[in-house]
Amino acid sequence: MLVRPAALGCAAVALLTSTLVSGCSGGSPAATKSPPPSAREQTYYRCLESNGVALEKRDDDQLRVDKDKSDAAVETKAAAKCADLLPGAEPTPPATSEAVAKAKKFSACVRENGFASYPDPDPTTAKVELSAADQSAYGTTTFQVAARKCSSDASGGVVGG
Repeated sequence: MLVRPAALGCAAVALLTSTLVSGCSGGSPAATKSPPPSAREQTYYRCLESNGVALEKRDDDQLRVDKDKSDAAVETKAAAKCADLLPGAEPTPPATSEAVAKAKKFSACVRENGFASYPDPDPTTAKVELSAADQSAYGTTTFQVAARKCSSDASGGVVGG
């Protein structure tokens, strides 16, 4: 007779446990829904989209990159262009006119020294945007020699890129 009350007690504990677990994990759909996208998030994703990244809209109206339709190289380039729009990101301050002039001079010199496709710097930030393919070409010893030759930085560092 002792077996029966113990089995009944175990069944009651199992039922109570399953009720508690299902009550905590389910919840209402409104409780698990993400908050609506902020204006800054929407601006960031629209910037990605205008730079060639395919987007999709989730059921909760959040935008996200459609990985099945996007090219990784395009995505990387667009993310760099739109980085200042990321929620929580600090905008890149504009470069001084002196820094922009140095970066332009550096780019022109590098082109004259064997790297004809080296890009001009951004006129606002003085930064040079390089694709992944460009980065491998500019990571060579030959480029480093040209960069040192063209650098107006007394410490020998690369100016503008």
